[in-house]
Amino acid sequence: PGQVWSLARRDGASSLAVQRAIAVLARVLRDPIAGPSWRVQFDAEALLGQLRGHILEAVQHPHANHVVKQMLDVLPSEYVAFVAEELLGSAVWASRHKFACRAVLRLVQHSAAGGWAGASAREVISEVLQDADELCRDEFGKFVVEEIMERGVPEHRRLVLVALRARLVQNARHEHASFLIQRALRGGGSCQEDDYSEMAEELLACCDTVQSLARNQFGRYVLRDLSRSSAHARQVREMLTPLAGELQCSKQGKKLMMDLM
Repeated sequence: PGQVWSLARRDGASSLAVQRAIAVLARVLRDPIAGPSWRVQFDAEALLGQLRGHILEAVQHPHANHVVKQMLDVLPSEYVAFVAEELLGSAVWASRHKFACRAVLRLVQHSAAGGWAGASAREVISEVLQDADELCRDEFGKFVVEEIMERGVPEHRRLVLVALRARLVQNARHEHASFLIQRALRGGGSCQEDDYSEMAEELLACCDTVQSLARNQFGRYVLRDLSRSSAHARQVREMLTPLAGELQCSKQGKKLMMDLM
């Protein structure tokens, strides 16, 4: 008794032991004949109650963050709502953290839940989206934004697109944000046909924009995806023809030109 938090952060082996205990709890919660509901609730509180008040520390800890991940992966939303509550006010910071971002992106799957549990998760995601235009350009934040774009509730997915399109050309040339532009152009969860068409049209609006992407190592990947679309391949090819000689001088440029042939 009282050792769960200590074990969660002591070392890798003790953290794994707690993760296994959480997996057992999850199986019991899914089993309608596991026993009286009061006993299941007692066991859940005995285990999870020892982690309450420690979430902010846990999500940035090299061992304890895996315990939070396990909770969010296998437990019903009503049992992990306290994780969202403790992350409120720190969601943007957590999205930028190499360990803590794992917990934030896993809250996305709980944001569609009903009741107070889903509302708590949606509140965290809404907080993240207030800085989506910056997080999409962050090394770890981009994974949180991607998860929202792929699996978030419709309103949250729409806000990701708004953030990406606010600086679309700059994002298409950015080391991290270009990854999200590619996901959208490939038919990512948030990108309906109209969204795709509007984004593609803006990127292909003029030769200067297309050529600036072709001269950028990350922009070239975006152009490659556009060139693989039957709707845009010819337009990309025509705009890049004047740069054919220049592009042949680099490895990625050669690959792009091969895609256009």
